[in-house]
Amino acid sequence: MSRVLTRLAAILVAVGLFFTSQSLTTPQQAAAADPGYLMVHFTGEGSTNQQMYLSHSTDGLHWNDLNGGGMVLRSTVGTRGVRDPALVRSPDGSKYWIIATDLCISCGQTWDSSINNGSRNLVVWESTDLATWSQPWLLNVAGAIPDGRNAWAPEAIWDPQTNDYVLYWATNVPLNGKTKHRIYYARTSDFHTITTPQTYIERPGAQEIIDTQIIEMPSGVGAYRYVRASGDGQITLEGSNSILGTWTNLGNLSGVGLTGAMVEGPMWMKFNGTNKWALYLDQYASSGGYMPVLTTDPSNPSSYQKQASSSYSMGGTKKR
Repeated sequence: MSRVLTRLAAILVAVGLFFTSQSLTTPQQAAAADPGYLMVHFTGEGSTNQQMYLSHSTDGLHWNDLNGGGMVLRSTVGTRGVRDPALVRSPDGSKYWIIATDLCISCGQTWDSSINNGSRNLVVWESTDLATWSQPWLLNVAGAIPDGRNAWAPEAIWDPQTNDYVLYWATNVPLNGKTKHRIYYARTSDFHTITTPQTYIERPGAQEIIDTQIIEMPSGVGAYRYVRASGDGQITLEGSNSILGTWTNLGNLSGVGLTGAMVEGPMWMKFNGTNKWALYLDQYASSGGYMPVLTTDPSNPSSYQKQASSSYSMGGTKKR
C-alpha cells in the first residue's frame, strides 16, 4: 500500500535560492545557495524521515541534498509527520507555501488506519524568501466531505480567472465498502480557509486516483493551456483550456514503456529558458526511486523519452 504514496513532492524554478542551515523544529534564517531548481521531499518511514527535506540542482537532473541531507522543517502539529509535500509559489514570487499530507506511518499510524480513519488535514508552512518559514498549521480540507476518511497528496495551482488557488488532493470515500480515492478540490487565497470541497477527478468503477499534478503550458506548445498527469493505474495525460473545465484524455505512457505497473507519482518540472520538461516518475516496482522522463510537448504521450541512469543523479537521500 505504501507505493501509492511514494512520490516527489515538488520542484520549483527558483532564482536566488535559499535553504535552512540546520535541522530545525523552529524557523531560522539560512544561507544562500546557487540559483537553479529546488525540490522539497521526504525520505522514508518513521518520525525523522517523514519531515521536510530540500535538495538543489543547477540543471534539473543532478540533485544535491541541502543541509547535509538533514531535515529542514519538522511538523509539530497533527500526526507530527508529513509526506507528499508540494511547494507553491505566488504569481509575483512574494510568498511560498509548503503543503503536505499529515501522516506519520510507523510512528503512530498504520496504512489501514490512515486509509480508513486518517487525518482530514493538510500541514502548511509559509515563507516570503524560502529561507525563514512560519510555524506549521493544520488546514482541514476533508472534514466537510461526507464519509471522507483522509486527505493525501495535495497540490495547488493559481487560477488567473478567479485570482486564487485551486487546491486539490485525494480523499478516500469508500465505494461498496472498498477503498476508493478520488481527487477533490477547493479554492483558497491564503491556505488558511477554503471553499466547500467538490469532486474534481473520479475514475470509473473501483479505479482509484491519488497522485495528480497540473502544469500550465506556454503559448505555442501543444493544443491545450493545461496538461495534467495522474497516477490512476497508468500514467494518464489529459489536456484542458481551463483548470476546472472539461479535460480530454490524451493517452498514457505505456507506449514508451512506462506502465502503471512500473511507475507512479507523476511530478512536473519545466527547465529554465527552454520549452523542455521533465516528468519525474517513481519507479516503485523496482524500488528505484524517482527518475526524469523528458519531453518538449507534455500533451503528446509519444514524445516522452526515458533517460539512461548515467544521465541524472537524485543525490544521497531517497526522494519521495
